[in-house]
Amino acid sequence: MVMHIRGLQPLQDGTDPDPYVKLYLLPDPQKTSKRKTKAARRTCNPTYNEMLVYDKIPRGDLQQRTIHLRVLSEGAFWENTLLGETIIQLKDLTPGHRWVGWNQLGTRGSDINR
Repeated sequence: MVMHIRGLQPLQDGTDPDPYVKLYLLPDPQKTSKRKTKAARRTCNPTYNEMLVYDKIPRGDLQQRTIHLRVLSEGAFWENTLLGETIIQLKDLTPGHRWVGWNQLGTRGSDINR
């Protein structure tokens, strides 16, 4: 479940972004694991409370996967701006247990918890 993001930076033109979250379950050679939230409007501290579900993946397989989470701002003409990203190692989570935590977002080229 994607709940909240805090402290996003305004866009280069000074306006607040229209952020949304995009997830990929890696490795994903067929590019079928993309999940997205709806975009929040003009905010640096969005709330989503959206469940992004991956069905029919064996538990043992999940332990060897990672979530690549990206936060982007919707832009005009399909030009979306990357606001931040992180990697979540599923092997570090306990299946069947709720995990709540904040993840630090990095930017492309920075250390994003790989």
